[in-house]
Amino acid sequence: MRRIVFCVLFLPLLASAGEVLDSQVELTDDHYRVAITARIAAPRPQVYQAITDYTNLASINPSIVESSILLAISPRKHRIETVLRLCILIFCKRIRQVQDVEQVDESLITAVTLPEVSDFKYGLAQWRLTRQGDETELYFTQAFEPDFWVPAVIGPWLIERTLIREMMETSMYIELLSDEHERQD
Repeated sequence: MRRIVFCVLFLPLLASAGEVLDSQVELTDDHYRVAITARIAAPRPQVYQAITDYTNLASINPSIVESSILLAISPRKHRIETVLRLCILIFCKRIRQVQDVEQVDESLITAVTLPEVSDFKYGLAQWRLTRQGDETELYFTQAFEPDFWVPAVIGPWLIERTLIREMMETSMYIELLSDEHERQD
């Protein structure tokens, strides 16, 4: 019900929300590789700030239930814990992921999943941000192996659908934050 109300209230904003330009999901021997390219109608510094605000990731991604910094390894490298609520058809699962996230520079972020404290056997992710005028192009890649059951027949299709939906929602939330930031200036 909450999502229906949200969609009705923000339907005009969804039309101008970020655009998914390309997406791919590959499955090989329980290893997934995903890639998505999206355009976000917000300046690169604001997109970067939103995706590196580790304690507030739930504000830009509705699948994230909670996020926290477990350890500041250096000013640009942090151990981050996220708890996600993911649903496959009518079955929902809470998934824990702990990653060492490094802000390589203002346009590249990498993350390595720590399998011993995560619901993944393996994980490596990368966010690359490119300025496109007043907008930002986000190229996200991830390779991972879940340590939980994903139905093989629909797994890649379902992961791609979920990834596209989450990227659209995340783009919209980042754009709303960017608009809010501009109104405050």
